[in-house]
Amino acid sequence: MANNININANSGVERVVTLTQTDISVWLAVFHGLLAFFSPCVLPLIPGFIGIILFKEKRMQRLFGFFIGFSFMFALLGAISSTIGGFLLSFGDIIEKIIGISIVILGVAYIFELQIFKGKSVNIWKFKGTGFLGGLMLGAAIGFVWIPCSSPVLGSMLLIAAQKSIIKGMWLLFVYSLGISIPFLTIGTLLSKALSFGFGKPAWEKWTKIIGGSFIMLLGILILFGKMKV
Repeated sequence: MANNININANSGVERVVTLTQTDISVWLAVFHGLLAFFSPCVLPLIPGFIGIILFKEKRMQRLFGFFIGFSFMFALLGAISSTIGGFLLSFGDIIEKIIGISIVILGVAYIFELQIFKGKSVNIWKFKGTGFLGGLMLGAAIGFVWIPCSSPVLGSMLLIAAQKSIIKGMWLLFVYSLGISIPFLTIGTLLSKALSFGFGKPAWEKWTKIIGGSFIMLLGILILFGKMKV
């Protein structure tokens, strides 16, 4: 009887630990997404993006297509990262240390506005007035535009996803995309105009870089020394 109680107790602890780890990784995905949303080089473009998405013709079809295209692109990146990570993690704890160090480096890169991925110009205006398929391509195109500006943040999230299964990696990057798309579609225009008001570089950009970058660095340090399992 006592053994059964111990087994049940241990099972309960394992469930709690698993739930806690799941919650941490999901909340990290949300935070990374919100941090990516505040990318200074994209934020001023949001009113134009929303104007194309919500153009009067076939608005709901295009909006639905945008959401799927935007989310699918990041989920695909999560699957690729998890696939590669699953292979590398088989080599042992050294890979986890490398991931921790890499996340610290990405935090520094975010503070100093270094772009890890170089982007190319994408003509999104051709999707104005299109339907679902146009919205699908528009979502992928806007996601593609977002990658270079938030590349250290995305890189950090991909390294976290690399430690997960393919399904979990896709789920985390999907949640990451929600952290961008939900504020983007709800308060994006108002926030963009408010934060872009004035001359020179606004103070909020500086503090976003410092706070966000410091958080990413702390996350990397905790993973490096085995103090956090995400």
